[in-house]
Amino acid sequence: MTRYRLPNIPYAGGKTIYKIGKERQRRGRATWLAATAITVLAGVAVPYGMLTDSARIMAVPLFWLLFGVVVIILIVIGVMRWSDEA
Repeated sequence: MTRYRLPNIPYAGGKTIYKIGKERQRRGRATWLAATAITVLAGVAVPYGMLTDSARIMAVPLFWLLFGVVVIILIVIGVMRWSDEA
């Protein structure tokens, strides 16, 4: 598959289209990393802290089900953003 690179055409502000794409990619990566970090922290804090004395029997299994779905979604989003360029 041939990858086409955007031309470095400057526009108002002096930035190029290519540089704007890279900045947007960095912001997206930071958002994804923050969401992943929050999910990992929730995976420790919620079941071993908040749900320890829960009267509901299904609270912990439902949390782990939801946690698993969120992790799968984060993995899919992370993999979709992969590219050959570093």
